[in-house]
Amino acid sequence: MAARRKSKNKREKEKGNPNQSANATVNAVGLTEIEMKLLRLALDRGAYEGEADNAAVMLIRKLRQRNVTADELLGQPQSSQSKYDGNGNEKMPFGKYRDEMIKNIPIDYLMWVLYNCTNIDAHLKLAIHKFVMRE
Repeated sequence: MAARRKSKNKREKEKGNPNQSANATVNAVGLTEIEMKLLRLALDRGAYEGEADNAAVMLIRKLRQRNVTADELLGQPQSSQSKYDGNGNEKMPFGKYRDEMIKNIPIDYLMWVLYNCTNIDAHLKLAIHKFVMRE
């Protein structure tokens, strides 16, 4: 019985649903289907403690990979969207040029930030990209 279920699930995954993709579909709260499953497992009172802990860790990792912020999940407005508009007047929040205006930072360093900094605010990264492309 379990083998039939597995093969049926495998066939359904291979076919795919034309309306949805397991990783790409994001619901109103901002979670993909996999992230919603991980959340349910992490909060399931019937789950084993280690299983729930692992699900919680995996959920956070997935969210961080997508650069999702807590404010986005909670539906709160992000101040960083208005803070980084790409005109070069934004301040660099970290690193060698911390608190310097982006327009006063060497382009080589900004390019290095774009290619090497993986844990950077998505809006800051876009603002740096826009500024560098204008130069």
